[in-house]
Amino acid sequence: MRTARASAPATHFLGVRLTPEEVALLDRFQHDRELPNRSEAVRSLVRTAAEGSTDAVELPATLRAELEEIVEDGYARDLDSALALVVHLGFGELVRTHAERLPTLRNHARSTVDRREARRRADREGRGLLRR
Repeated sequence: MRTARASAPATHFLGVRLTPEEVALLDRFQHDRELPNRSEAVRSLVRTAAEGSTDAVELPATLRAELEEIVEDGYARDLDSALALVVHLGFGELVRTHAERLPTLRNHARSTVDRREARRRADREGRGLLRR
């Protein structure tokens, strides 16, 4: 079966042995992208790898510098693990805030509501007494 050719002629042949699972993954990739054959699927994978990851998050320079400092100080082995560490610590602070500080804020809000209701009752009673 003849297939559509790439814009530049393919001059290198790569014979690659794949496991059945890898072949299934390649076939799924080919089907999902609606590519005509496995060769085009492999070419698409190579082009995607050459373009780089578009899923990468751009970090502000100050945050990146802090992460590099964490790596230099030996708390993490690379930037990815430093970022994972910072996220983990941030979630720890979030849990602490949720468990310790939010109940205090809720109690304060409830007492504020109770004081407001007491003032309203006193205001109604005062207005009632003034009308007599």
